[in-house]
Amino acid sequence: MSSCSWSSKTKQRPKPAHAPPQRRNRTRRHPGSSPPTGGRKQILDSCMSAEPSLFHGWRARTHHLTRNRRFLLRTAASITATGMIIACVIVIGSVTPGEPPEDFAVPPALSRLHQEFHQLRNESTPQPRQFAVWLRMLLAQLPQLTKGEDADAFQSFTQTGKLGGYEVEQLIQKHATTDAPAGLFQGFLAATLAADPAALQQLERKARATPPEMLAAELLGSVQQRRHDIPAAMAAFYTEGLHFADASTSREEALHLAVTQRDLKLLRAIAAQPGWIEHCPPLLQHHAGSLLGDVWMQWHGLFRHRLDEIPYGMLALACFAAALWYFILVQHSDHERWRWARPIAALTAGVASVWPTLTILAYQEYVQGMTADAPFPHDLIYYVAGVGLREEGCKLLLFALFLPWLMWRRTPGLALLTGAFVGLGFSLEENIGYYQDFGGSIAWTRFLSANFLHISLTGICAHSLYRMLLTRFARADEFISTFLLVVVAHGGYDYLSVSRLDDNGWLSIIILVLSAARFIDLLGEETRPVGLTIAPRAVFTFGSAILIAISFILGAWSTRTMAGVAAAGQECLSMVPIALLYWRKFENA
Repeated sequence: MSSCSWSSKTKQRPKPAHAPPQRRNRTRRHPGSSPPTGGRKQILDSCMSAEPSLFHGWRARTHHLTRNRRFLLRTAASITATGMIIACVIVIGSVTPGEPPEDFAVPPALSRLHQEFHQLRNESTPQPRQFAVWLRMLLAQLPQLTKGEDADAFQSFTQTGKLGGYEVEQLIQKHATTDAPAGLFQGFLAATLAADPAALQQLERKARATPPEMLAAELLGSVQQRRHDIPAAMAAFYTEGLHFADASTSREEALHLAVTQRDLKLLRAIAAQPGWIEHCPPLLQHHAGSLLGDVWMQWHGLFRHRLDEIPYGMLALACFAAALWYFILVQHSDHERWRWARPIAALTAGVASVWPTLTILAYQEYVQGMTADAPFPHDLIYYVAGVGLREEGCKLLLFALFLPWLMWRRTPGLALLTGAFVGLGFSLEENIGYYQDFGGSIAWTRFLSANFLHISLTGICAHSLYRMLLTRFARADEFISTFLLVVVAHGGYDYLSVSRLDDNGWLSIIILVLSAARFIDLLGEETRPVGLTIAPRAVFTFGSAILIAISFILGAWSTRTMAGVAAAGQECLSMVPIALLYWRKFENA
């Protein structure tokens, strides 16, 4: 049978009765209908000939590129090179022809002294207390302003009325009052610079009168402080602050000396005066509360200090470094609806764990007398039983708030990640202080070392605590041994840091490597990250490159020299082996 006859028979086959009616092609022309409009034809043509959009298949491309070694390394190198170029531009741009070298720049203390001198000279009314503060400031900076001895400077003052190049006698006459006569300031200079016994005795008599003359006790305290008689200076400043409510400088100085000398008797006397401590700087309030055992005063002072002295630039840098680890950790969690927002609670708990840590620190140092400057083995005990125990204990205490929810979920990986986020929050708050003290150029070093150490140790310990409770204390011995090892590892890392043992600093790196490797292996065992569009290795690589670039830029900005850039580069170079460890561990994620 031919194919033509078979086709003819097929076309003549009747349709079944139950067959659904076939839909007509709407684009087909019917008899008597008008041809399709031009707009519809253009739309059809464009749909048939349009190329894929820019974002078509972006997930596949992102998945491929973030796992491509060549792309990651080239992009990271470009970011680092850009940071180096910006740092060089900052250094070159800061060198202005004819500008004095950095060594001859005016120190901030001398600049403030000069500024306040002009303010006092332009005052319309006498300001004896402000003048007394400026005069004490001048005496502190006098060795930089004069080349001779103090006695020669005082002799020059009696002849010319100038001291350190400033018209001091004119200011004395301008700001002297009946309560604070000119002879009081002149006698203070004689007792301080010329060591005149008669002037000192007269100043003591005025300070010990009932009531004392205005500013007499404060100036006497300054004399005693320069003579290194701290108990007499504390008593003099306390007397001035006790009798004069506006003697804010004396009150602050008395509190400062009482804190540094740990004079609890004087501290209690100061605390008994309403408003004395409350009007002092917040950080002094924090230290006073630590010595007095007043937790509210301690936390209130620290909170005010954080709000008043918050460095927004360093805060942003610390948040960026924490965000990198936050992103990587979230990628290892289950694909749930709130997986990106849920860890914020644990992160906040980690930040809050710093507060009880500081309370325990005050008790250990002020009451128990533990100090890092003690001889061996007491210094080692301080770092293990002090630093390691209090920090890991407080972080674990805040992690315990999530245990009821974790026991309900019954997911070991979630317990591990929750503990890691608590450690991340602790390191976030800790980073701000380190950046303030050592500069933002250590951001990448902290990112690789201390930040991940907190994450690892807290995560490991939290995971062990969860397993102990899940098995109804059947693994209590495992948790106890894990917690003790974590405390020893934390204390040993701090004790063996480069700042303490220059020749054995590499031992702390071994502790870091072992802790990080154990946590990453545990993360791979307890979590199953699936469907990750962006690889954790890419986040780590790009984030590290940005932090290195920021380190170069901040090194140049803070020093305005290539030496600062080189120091930042050397700091980053020393952490390359640790970065390679993380690179290899995140390879299969």
